[in-house]
Amino acid sequence: MGLSVSINASVVSNVGWQCSMQAAAASARRTLSPQGQVRSAPPYLPVLCACAGGWWRPKRRWVRACGVKALQRSRESQLDGPELALRVGAESAQNLVPGLRLWPDFLSEEEGKRLAEYLDQNGPSWKKEQFGVPTLYHVKHFGALGSLRPRLVRLPDPTRGEFDLPEEGILAEVSARLASGEMPWSSVLKGFIPNEANVNDYSRSEGSKLLMHWDDRGLYEEPVCSVTVLGECIMTFRPSGRSNFKSTSAEEGEGPSVRLLVPERSLLVLKGAARYEWQHGIPEPENFLSERRVAIIFRRVRGIPSTESKCAQAEDAALEKGGKGADIRAGKTQQHALVISSNWPDPDVSAAGRVTAGRLQMLRRLCAEDASASSAVTFASPARPGNSKGKLSAANGVNCIRIKLNDEASVMSALEAAGHPELVLFDGFNTEERFGHYVHQALPDAMRVLDMQDFHALRLGRERLIAAGVGATAVASFRPPADDEDLQRELASIHRCDATLAISEEERTLLVERYGIPSWKVCAAPFGFSNISDERPSFSRRDGALFIGNWRHRPNRDCARWLVKEVWPLVRQEVPDAVLNVYGANQTPEDAALDDPACGARVRGYCRSVESAMKSHKLLVAPLRFGAGVKGKVLEAMLHGLVVVTTPVGIEGIAPEREFPGYVVQNGGEDAQAFADVIVLALRDRHRWEVLQKVASGFIAEHFDEKWKLPAASGAS
Repeated sequence: MGLSVSINASVVSNVGWQCSMQAAAASARRTLSPQGQVRSAPPYLPVLCACAGGWWRPKRRWVRACGVKALQRSRESQLDGPELALRVGAESAQNLVPGLRLWPDFLSEEEGKRLAEYLDQNGPSWKKEQFGVPTLYHVKHFGALGSLRPRLVRLPDPTRGEFDLPEEGILAEVSARLASGEMPWSSVLKGFIPNEANVNDYSRSEGSKLLMHWDDRGLYEEPVCSVTVLGECIMTFRPSGRSNFKSTSAEEGEGPSVRLLVPERSLLVLKGAARYEWQHGIPEPENFLSERRVAIIFRRVRGIPSTESKCAQAEDAALEKGGKGADIRAGKTQQHALVISSNWPDPDVSAAGRVTAGRLQMLRRLCAEDASASSAVTFASPARPGNSKGKLSAANGVNCIRIKLNDEASVMSALEAAGHPELVLFDGFNTEERFGHYVHQALPDAMRVLDMQDFHALRLGRERLIAAGVGATAVASFRPPADDEDLQRELASIHRCDATLAISEEERTLLVERYGIPSWKVCAAPFGFSNISDERPSFSRRDGALFIGNWRHRPNRDCARWLVKEVWPLVRQEVPDAVLNVYGANQTPEDAALDDPACGARVRGYCRSVESAMKSHKLLVAPLRFGAGVKGKVLEAMLHGLVVVTTPVGIEGIAPEREFPGYVVQNGGEDAQAFADVIVLALRDRHRWEVLQKVASGFIAEHFDEKWKLPAASGAS
């Protein structure tokens, strides 16, 4: 049978394919239990960044289909709908679709039988889903795992029943043949060493099909090799619609659809335009010319450095066999990331600023071989920068750009200046709402990550309860209901992004178990301190209590006012010389008016050195009545040797109450006397203070040391 070429009556749209994939993903979310999901996500940002798969962007080129001078109707056409089919030879089809090559006799008959038997009798069992998403055919997988939604790259896990590519046997022989330098396909594959083999088993009677699609540009290296083990099919290629890189014009999008006969035991190779500018698939069960078709898709997943040594050995062997003609791409390329925020964070002002600074440093390490290369990471914000912009750039070695709200040109310019980033991180869901659609439009292949900072809907709901006079226990146990508008906006933002960073495991669990976010899509990414020192001033070298917090953050303002007005006068009745220092940036004249020297409560304003201030006080007192996320002030206090007195809200995301190395006052957010009594106890009990300081030091080193996350970071390339 020859080849058939079709002309569409109109430009083919990708909408149907997208809708079907979204429906399949939605179905998977509804039907798969957490225990049944095979997807898993690395828990921290380094591996999330690696999920962009190496972030490679080849130069786009469009090659029109040409060379067809005559069209005729084909009664043998297997495409439904208003299409015309033209029969042409295999060589013409390869000329029409740049990057498509076909070798009919890649396997011998004996090898085909051995390979089919091996696949049926060995390796993982056949399934009709992949990464938790239902498929229209049976699949099994060998080697590295790379998925598009979520962006996920990891090695196979034997404890989950996953298999690596075998090093011997028929499958290993076929894989090695692709890299040989002495075969007809060697000049095209150039020493290609796959690290993944995805096996698809199609059944015509069961309605199998491969939906029309473009390949992702970032997840896999070139090329893709498809080895047909059993059966024949007609594969369709269409140069129409919208590519996954940027839109094509209507003129570019129109042209003949190529229908290619893929015979049994053949090798089909797709590179360049065949993958990225031509949709390809097997859209109807009738396109399978036999009841069963089994094909192995060999690819090389990007971002798996732990296999690099093995691959390097294989590549060296391929070079030896291929001689001078073997051209293996080596070395790393600089990657780019962009962080968009609604403000210019200052690590010296807020915990949120310190979290963002940590994200920036981690992104710099991931994006460039040279950690001093500032061009790899860019930060953008629509806020008026003041001094923060310069501080942010100098302290973190990043480019800083000011963008405008509701201004597409401004955002497009920033994306270009950032080097068309392969990863874009939104600092808060409000930022994703404002700028996410621009990023998706301009860079549909970029990985979009939402950094929640804290669970905003949870914090805002608790604030409303406090205003209504609800008790502390009810406030602490509050969870936003499904009809909460803030919750709906935040969850919508999470669903639009490829991955989400929750500030704590507690909030990650809440999103997954209560609100149904797929477990693979949300990861815990807490605080991490890079320099944890054992040098902490002793009890006798410290004095009084401290509260610190940005006044713009409403939980801080509420806490500071209640502490100064209600709690501290009660402490002074028991400890007349006790002093409370309240620090915080962005205070108003009304905030400054809380200063009460006669009562020992001093409102100091902006703190120039958080470390110095903390090391001069005995206690951090934080009667937080509402909030969400992880309280940075609590962690930093323990880091610098203060003993903490707080509420159940204050330790969320840090530790269960029974494990927290400090004082937790159950009703401390509403009972001023109870909170004051614990402060007095903490100031007077030196022995317990010293024990708690020591325990807190070990707790921070064990749970919040940035270094413990670095093994995961090494998984990125």
